[in-house]
Amino acid sequence: MYRPEPTVGGRTVGILGGMGPAATVDFYDKLVRATPATRDQEHLRVALWADPSVPDRSRAFDRTGADPTPWLSQGIDRLIGCGAEILVVPCNTIHIYMPAAVRGKDIEFISIIDAVVEAAVQAQTGHGGSIGLLATDAAIASGLYQRALKAAGLHPRLPSPDMQQLLMDIIYRIKAGCAEQHVRDDVETVLRHLGNGQPTVTIAACTEISVVLTHLECDLQIIDPSLALARKTVERAQAQTLTSIGEENR
Repeated sequence: MYRPEPTVGGRTVGILGGMGPAATVDFYDKLVRATPATRDQEHLRVALWADPSVPDRSRAFDRTGADPTPWLSQGIDRLIGCGAEILVVPCNTIHIYMPAAVRGKDIEFISIIDAVVEAAVQAQTGHGGSIGLLATDAAIASGLYQRALKAAGLHPRLPSPDMQQLLMDIIYRIKAGCAEQHVRDDVETVLRHLGNGQPTVTIAACTEISVVLTHLECDLQIIDPSLALARKTVERAQAQTLTSIGEENR
C-alpha cells in the first residue's frame, strides 16, 4: 500500500466529502486557512473523495432511504489507496454511520462531534452549561450531539418544532444551491428564537449552515463544526511531524 513520507506540513489527510458538495468546498477552504503555512510546501497533503451519490442521511435514519454505509466504506478505501492516513468527514449527520464505516480500516478517524464538543467546552467557560444546538432531524433523533455534550457537562437546547421544520427547509435550500439573503434571514430567525436570552453559545451542527455563517448578523456566539474540524485536523496531521522534528533536534 502506498504511504508517502510526511511533508513539512504533516500526514496525509483524506476528506470524505460530497455531503453536500458546497459544504465540502467550505471545509477545504477552512482547512487551508487553518494551516500555519508560509509557502505551498508547508500545507497539508490532501486526498479528496467527494461522492454526492451517498444516500440521504436523514431518510436512511428513518428507514425511508438506503443505508449509506457501503458508500462510505468504498470512499474510505479509495482514500486509503491514495495514501490518506487521517480521515475526516465534513458532514455532521453522517457520523451516525461512521463507527461501522471505519471499523477495521487502517486510518485515523477524527470525529467532527469530538472536535465540536471540545470547542464548545472552551467556549462555555464562564457562560454556564446551556448551549444551543442546530442540527438535522436525524442528528437530533439519534442523540449524536446530545450524548456527547451531556457527557462534557453541557446541556443542549433545541429549536421549537416550528423552528426545526424551518431549519430543515433551510438546509435543503442550501443543498439546492440557494444561499441568498432570504435564506440567511431565515437562519437568523431560527437563531433568535433559539437564543431568547439564553443560551449565549450555539452549535451550527450542519455543514450546510456553515456555508452561510460568515454572512450572518447575530449576537450569539456560533460554533462552526467545519472550522472546529479543520483546526483539529491540522493539529493531528502535524503532530507526528512536530514530534519527529523534536526528536531530530535532540
